[in-house]
Amino acid sequence: GLVNMLLEAKRPEEALEHLRVLRAGRDSAALAAAHAAALEQMGDFAGASAVFAEALPRLGAPHGMGVAYAQHLIRVGRPDEAVRYALLDTEHDREDQQAWSTLSIAWRLTEDPREHWLCDYERLVLSGEIPPPEGYADLSAFIEALSATLTQLHTAQHEPINQSLRGGTQTSGGLFGRKHEVITAARDALHACVRRLIATLPQDPNHPFLSRNSGDVRFTGSWSVRLKSAGKHVNHFHPKGWLSSAFYVSLPPSVAGDEAGHSGWIQFGQPPEDLGVELSPRRVVRPEVGKLVLFPSYMWHGTVPFHDSAPRMTIAFDAAPK
Repeated sequence: GLVNMLLEAKRPEEALEHLRVLRAGRDSAALAAAHAAALEQMGDFAGASAVFAEALPRLGAPHGMGVAYAQHLIRVGRPDEAVRYALLDTEHDREDQQAWSTLSIAWRLTEDPREHWLCDYERLVLSGEIPPPEGYADLSAFIEALSATLTQLHTAQHEPINQSLRGGTQTSGGLFGRKHEVITAARDALHACVRRLIATLPQDPNHPFLSRNSGDVRFTGSWSVRLKSAGKHVNHFHPKGWLSSAFYVSLPPSVAGDEAGHSGWIQFGQPPEDLGVELSPRRVVRPEVGKLVLFPSYMWHGTVPFHDSAPRMTIAFDAAPK
């Protein structure tokens, strides 16, 4: 746990000190993968390759090791081999969001049509406006009350160390578990909107996302993010969801009007910088106050930075089929 946190904090030298002791005592595939990740952060890709080359025949490729090696293979320019190892993890666990997110990039780099089958950015990125909850004159009145409530919850001074946001704050704990009338109303309205939107999805019993659509969901995580000027979400995926989201509560004026630069817009299909590949987004969606955007949890997504004195505030959640 400490090693993983040090890697999240980009302190690979300290992580390596612990890894040398741990691997000498009771080695495992997880420790080998962490060792390789530390070396990659230090720019030693040859050393990381050597760690995998030694560890894989000896420790095997248990669940998690395949996708770690696949991501390394993408970084060193061998995406065709990466496909094989990421697929191994989907065979271990059909619901492994990290394995599917890695495959989406490996398939794209190898121009494999399965990338479009998996992601289908036009059909699988859904959006719609929530209905105004009962007791509010209209959606604008509800959004005003919700914005005021959420603003009071953003008491942190900086972003958490192990999340995707940069230049902003995130609420702690499960947002939808808070006993507050406005938040409960938001949860129920979002739930109704989710059911309406996923009802439009096509059926495909072989697809890792579409095959799990039961017509309803349960929330597995919920939070609010408040980005300030120059803030963004780095490109990421959600490992513990089936369906993920962004619901827009307040937006700076620059976000609504920037058709050319897409400031503050949500983008899909672009991998994070640490994968070391230059790929443009497959789709970019303009935020609108009161709009909910839904997408598969394995889909890479992030936020284009914006520059404005007003904040950009959202609710986000992960959901699993009910």
